[in-house]
Amino acid sequence: MIFNFTDTTRFYFYCDPVDMRKGIHSLYHLIQSTGKMDALNGDGFVFIGRNRKTIKVLRWQKEGFILYNKKLELGRYSLPQQLKDASFFEIKSDILDQMVNTIKHQSSFNELRQKAMITL
Repeated sequence: MIFNFTDTTRFYFYCDPVDMRKGIHSLYHLIQSTGKMDALNGDGFVFIGRNRKTIKVLRWQKEGFILYNKKLELGRYSLPQQLKDASFFEIKSDILDQMVNTIKHQSSFNELRQKAMITL
């Protein structure tokens, strides 16, 4: 997994697309107001942008929040299957790992590598 979480970390996926300009305070407010959840307990809260190219994970660690952000240049993140009709639903760490590392894209690997080399 690209994020450095423990095996006991729980993750909650926010169902609706989020404006990825939102920062720590806006996402924290969304967790409190919409999800009515405690964001200060060490759980990870996962947000995805409308175009599914950006993912953010907000988590409290000891003395403050950490906001992980990954934006794809090519491809899109796949979405986890929602089992309940709620604002947030729990996903397992292996599902988050699969979601982040299984990126759907139309390009072949060589095209992806060439485009990445051009931008460097």
